Amino acid sequence: MIQKHLDKKLLSDLFIGNNDPEMNSEILETEEVKSMMYHQWKNPQEVHVTSESDFKKLFEKIKERTHPETALKSPTTQFLIAEIEDLKLHNRIFRKRFITALAIAATIAVLITVSGLFIIRQNQVFRKTYTENIAPKGQKSHVILPDGSKVFLNSGSVIRYDNFFGKKYRKLQLTGEAYFEVQRNEKLPFVISTTDVEVEVIGTKFNIMAYPEDEIVETIVTEGSVSVKEIHNQSSLLLSANQKATFHKKSQILLLNDVNPSPYTSWKNNLLTFDNENFADVIKKLERWYDVSIQVEGTDSIKDRFTMTIKSESLREVLELISLTTNIEYSIKANQVMISYK
Repeated sequence: MIQKHLDKKLLSDLFIGNNDPEMNSEILETEEVKSMMYHQWKNPQEVHVTSESDFKKLFEKIKERTHPETALKSPTTQFLIAEIEDLKLHNRIFRKRFITALAIAATIAVLITVSGLFIIRQNQVFRKTYTENIAPKGQKSHVILPDGSKVFLNSGSVIRYDNFFGKKYRKLQLTGEAYFEVQRNEKLPFVISTTDVEVEVIGTKFNIMAYPEDEIVETIVTEGSVSVKEIHNQSSLLLSANQKATFHKKSQILLLNDVNPSPYTSWKNNLLTFDNENFADVIKKLERWYDVSIQVEGTDSIKDRFTMTIKSESLREVLELISLTTNIEYSIKANQVMISYK
């Protein structure tokens, strides 16, 4: 090492370029400097910038290393802005706003000029990445989230969350159907967003069915309480155990009912339950459960209602059972099913 002790003054000179270029290059390659740079990013109050001329040099460095026409569009830049605001908030102990500004400017210079790629690669602080968990049609999956919460995904469902889940917040997106067992955390509420509703909880157990092709979105609580907010008109409901919130997409009405949760949540135990359901809803669930496409010819009767539980039966066995009580014929070719009303 050229210098035994990497003090704050030396580090500031490296940022600004006051040292000899060859010495800068050699020092900047050391792991000790890289470690100090990351420490300075998280502790900007320690950055050693003493004069206005140094302040100007820092901004010249920023201008040299960035592209103004694209910088603001960059996800990294947007995240840096958020981080800077966070630094401002948590560093009120600075005696002067000028010192705060210098510290933040020096921190940006550190990130852009030297240590940015190192920090991104080694710590992934500045890059927002997303995780998707998918249950393909005909299958189900079980996911444990970073905060310890459990999610059961039904057929044809997806949850999506970023790498800050469980650290800064607990927010995820759901498409399809999922059963949640949420770890309690009063400081970080658990929020699930769908296309039409947003569900917020502290810690509880509940089921959400929000398939894009369905006309309704259902939230059923089995334990604890849940807040359901309809995002279009901002109406909301507070649900307790054994209650269901139903959002009707066409009318944009949110309704509350008392229910027995078992028929709505049995799917996570590999049981497909129909509780006095019409034929159209039965068809949709069979398509997802068996990963098939079902075409129906003719018109079903409004009186046709179905109550049954499917365990390990094949699709053919289910259709045969339906045909005993309903006047239909069916054919199955690969994953294509034709049902005809007689």
